[in-house]
Amino acid sequence: MNESQVELQEITDPGEMARSRSQRANARRNSDWLQAHWPELLPAAAGKFLAVAGQQAYLADSPTEAWALARSAHPDDDGILCQYVRLERGPRFYANRR
Repeated sequence: MNESQVELQEITDPGEMARSRSQRANARRNSDWLQAHWPELLPAAAGKFLAVAGQQAYLADSPTEAWALARSAHPDDDGILCQYVRLERGPRFYANRR
């Protein structure tokens, strides 16, 4: 059988810890911007991939394209967010069928 292995490492390097904190802060800024600007992005974003970098939105038909647009506009932003925006609104229901 293919068993997964998990390896945990404690990071103590101050430079690596600072880089990680900076990346989380950039991602948080992009996330906060996205939450504040959803009404402006919908309905145009529905059915597309959305990337947020530098507190700006980039829409594309594929995740690779959305990421490339965001990265080219903001090459120093290491907190880029990318997600698919569903066409359907409302909750999703999942059922276990046996």
